[in-house]
Amino acid sequence: MKRIFCLETEWDTSLHALKSKSTVQSLLGFFEESLGVPYVFRQVATLDDFDFYISHLENPSYDAYDIVYLCFHGMKGGIAFADESDYSLVKFAEDYKDIFKGRTVIFDCCSTLGFSREDALYFKRKTGARVLVGYTRDVKFVPSFVFEFWLLNAMRMNPDFGAKRLMELAENEMPVHVKKLGFITY
Repeated sequence: MKRIFCLETEWDTSLHALKSKSTVQSLLGFFEESLGVPYVFRQVATLDDFDFYISHLENPSYDAYDIVYLCFHGMKGGIAFADESDYSLVKFAEDYKDIFKGRTVIFDCCSTLGFSREDALYFKRKTGARVLVGYTRDVKFVPSFVFEFWLLNAMRMNPDFGAKRLMELAENEMPVHVKKLGFITY
């Protein structure tokens, strides 16, 4: 693992939302400070914000960011934003051909990969993702946080693992989490 490019939605849209802190930034901070894994992080609230930041991956200066970590509300085959708009992964793949070329994409989103295998492989092929991982079920914060800590470390320790070997490792080392969260790789 070289570097992590992370976009996270605004989870709380209440009056006090501006006081809320990122839920994933502490995890990324640990990996950078303790293990030397640099990251770029932005919070996004709307599809326009998302489009603005995700398009940075087209710039060669971001080529070293080999893990794209997307933390959003989710539904089968899509992600949702704080303003309650959503974006289908199939539409995303059509809009952003080859955006993830050679990268691993983590969807930290409830149920996002709970769509057909054909659509997942279409997304992977169109975006150029090397590995696609995420959840097929709705997930709770603490179990997914624990699992993603393990996942990022497993990717750091095994940077050449593809989808199949990463899934085998997850099933061997984190079987309860794999089942409970509906973790899947492509």
